[in-house]
Amino acid sequence: MLRELLNKSPHIWISDIETDFIPAFTTTIDRFGDLRDRDNFGRCAEALGRTRAFWYWTRRGITIDTQRWYEACSSHDWPGVLEGLFHCVHEGEIPTPPRPWSEILWGDKTPAYMTEVPLLARLFPHARFVHLIRDPRDCSLSAEQAWGSAPVRYSQRWADRIRACRAAGRALGPKRYMEIRYEDLISDVAGKLAEIFGFLGLPTPADAGEFLRVPENLGAARGANRVMVGNQQKWKTRMPPSIRKRIERHTGDLLDALGYEREYPTLPTRRLSVIEMEAYRVRDAWRHLRFQRRELGSWTRGLRYLLMR
Repeated sequence: MLRELLNKSPHIWISDIETDFIPAFTTTIDRFGDLRDRDNFGRCAEALGRTRAFWYWTRRGITIDTQRWYEACSSHDWPGVLEGLFHCVHEGEIPTPPRPWSEILWGDKTPAYMTEVPLLARLFPHARFVHLIRDPRDCSLSAEQAWGSAPVRYSQRWADRIRACRAAGRALGPKRYMEIRYEDLISDVAGKLAEIFGFLGLPTPADAGEFLRVPENLGAARGANRVMVGNQQKWKTRMPPSIRKRIERHTGDLLDALGYEREYPTLPTRRLSVIEMEAYRVRDAWRHLRFQRRELGSWTRGLRYLLMR
C-alpha cells in the first residue's frame, strides 16, 4: 500500500516486485570477480536471473537485457550493479516516466529486509528507510488469509524483525530512519504522507493519497484501489481469544512500546521455543507449497518456486 502511495509522486519509484536476493548475493558477490569485466558481469547477471524476483519480472513482461543493464550501471561495484538493475526495471515498469532516472529517488520494498538494515545502510550510505509497522494480530490474520501461515509463528517472526529493525533505526538516527504505524497512516493518509515526503526531502504531490497501481493481490485488501480505512483491529472479531493471548505473550512488550492495545497487560513476554518454531515452520512450508501448487498449476512448479532464492 505505502509503496503505491509513494509511487504516485513523479519524484519516486519503487518496483512492485520484492527482490529478496540482495543480502545473500552481497555475502558471495566476490565469487564473480571484477564486475567491470563483461564476462564476469554476465555470470553475475545469469545467477541473478535465476532468482524469484526475476521470475516475477519476467511474468510481468519485463526482460532485463544484460548489455543494457551493464551500460545502465553508474559503477560496476555491487551497489552500482544493483542501481543499474533497478534502472532497467524502471524502464520496463514505467515506459514513459514523468521524470528521468537521474531526477528520481528509487527504492525497494521487501519486508524481509527489516533484519538487513545495517547491511543495506552500508551498501547505500545515502539511503533512507521508512519502516511501516502494523499490529501483529492483524498482520497474522492477513498472512493466514493469504497463504495459510500459522498466526503464532508469524507473529513471533514479526516481533523478531521489528526488534532488529528498530535497533538498526536507532543506530542510524532520525535523518535516515523513519517509523510510522499502519493504523496512523490509513487514519490520516494525507498528513502522514506529507511527513514521509518531508523525511525523503521531496514535495508532497497534490494527489497524495491515490495509488499509482493496485497494491495488493492477496489478503483482505486484494484488488482495492483506495486506502481501506477500516482495515484494522479485525483481530478483535476474527481471531480466537486463545490465539490472541498466545500472540500477546511474545509481542506484549512491543505492543506497549508501539502504543497498541493489550488485552493481557500483565502477561510476561516469552519467545516461542525452537521446537515450536520448527514445528510451525514445517506446517507453513506445506501450506505454502499447496498454495503455490494452486497458483502455478502443479506440485513441481510450486516446489521449484519455493526453492528459488
